[in-house]
Amino acid sequence: MIAAIQIVEPQDIPELRSFMERVMLSERVFDDLSLQAELVHNVNQNLDWWSTNSDKCCHLKFIRDGQIAGVVLVKNFWNLCSLFVAPELHRQGIGRELVVTAIQHCRNFTDRSSIRLNAAPNAVVFYEAIGFLPASSTRILPPGFKPMEFRL
Repeated sequence: MIAAIQIVEPQDIPELRSFMERVMLSERVFDDLSLQAELVHNVNQNLDWWSTNSDKCCHLKFIRDGQIAGVVLVKNFWNLCSLFVAPELHRQGIGRELVVTAIQHCRNFTDRSSIRLNAAPNAVVFYEAIGFLPASSTRILPPGFKPMEFRL
């Protein structure tokens, strides 16, 4: 098995869209289909943003046996807005490796004191294990989502 973290390239976008939608639909974060559709739309907007702002973020993919097994996007080097790992590969350290690598990269490019995110209900424990702490937010979040931060 060959595995590596690589920087996302523009030609990866179609494969990433398909990969992330497959992960979102398989995990069923929401039973409400309209909320699920909103999440898919939000992720696609983040990819569109990245395609015109790639110099303002950290976007990494985890390749395993030639296939995308995970991806992380940190906008503006402080807003972790996407982390996806193939469901069949959960609990193998892929998400942790992506997030830790992204944090290390972002430290060099942000003047913020933390990396922030809004954790899906099924991801809160994962982020806590990496060192993320509860944070405050003025935004209205989807049901069960928790604002969190990793202090740099």
